[in-house]
Formats: sequence, structure tokens, C-alpha cells
Amino acid sequence: MDTIDLSGMKVREIRESDVDFIVEIEEMNLGIRRPKYWQRELQKNKESRFLGSRIAELGGKVVGFILGDIGSREFGMPENMGWIHTIGVHPDYQHQGIARMLFEDYKRRFIELDVDKIYTIVSLSDTMQLPFFEKMGFRPGNRVYLELSLSTEPPKGDRVTDYDFKQIM
Repeated sequence: MDTIDLSGMKVREIRESDVDFIVEIEEMNLGIRRPKYWQRELQKNKESRFLGSRIAELGGKVVGFILGDIGSREFGMPENMGWIHTIGVHPDYQHQGIARMLFEDYKRRFIELDVDKIYTIVSLSDTMQLPFFEKMGFRPGNRVYLELSLSTEPPKGDRVTDYDFKQIM
């Protein structure tokens, strides 16, 4: 892969005109299209309810994005915490440091807002994001991510016990 000159890279706030490019990047990387999701996120961004999406732009082209928020949560979470919801880079521009630039920009913004910890949720099988976040210094936390499928039968019993967490660590 050829090295790309990133000297003209700009990291900026999302604009309405960026949504189609973000949707396209996500579809290339994940095989899913979420235009309604990104329209909702753009609206939240306008209302200043989130830290907001940031865009990596090179030569007038959107080549990457990051989305997250700040705030406090229940269940014993830190008072002032940051979340990274998603990060993506156009396949033609991956492995050039763009995701790192986006993350570092967000990290600076989190620090300015006195965030204590940054969280993200990544699938254990995600061979792209899991290694990236590990390189950025993320480690498994002391909480377990639980889920309940509303389209299948719930598990029998009333306790989560005897699960071999070593399988996932």
C-alpha cells in the first residue's frame, strides 16, 4: 500500500453534506447502510447533545469519521465519562494513521471536558477495530456487556452463572 500524504488533512465538525459519504464508508467497511442513523446523529450534533461527529477530510474528500459522547451513567460508572460509538476510515485510506488522528482529536476534546475514562464496545471478533483500540491503549474493563435478544427465546433460569469468561479474555 502506498503512503498517502496527510499534510493537508483537516479534522472538523460534521456537516449535513457529509452524511452520504459516512454512510458510503460504513457500507464499504461493514456491509451495512444506516442513513437514518446518521441523520439522527447529525440532529443530535446540532442540538449539542453529544460530543459530536468529527470528520477527517483530505483534498475536500471525507476519508474518515468518529462519533461519541460524554456524560455520566448509572450502575457505578464514572461521573464524567466518554464514549466512542464508532470510527471509520475509507478503505483506500486505511493504515495511514487517519483513525489515530481522529482518536487523538477526540481524546484532546475529552481531556478538555475533564473526562475520567473513555469507553467503547467492540465485538471480540472484530479484526479491524479491536486491534486498533488495543493500540490506542484500551484494555478490557471490569464490566461485562450483557445483551438480550428480543427476537429469540430468553435463556432458562434466572442467574448468570458458570460462564467461562476465560473464553473471551
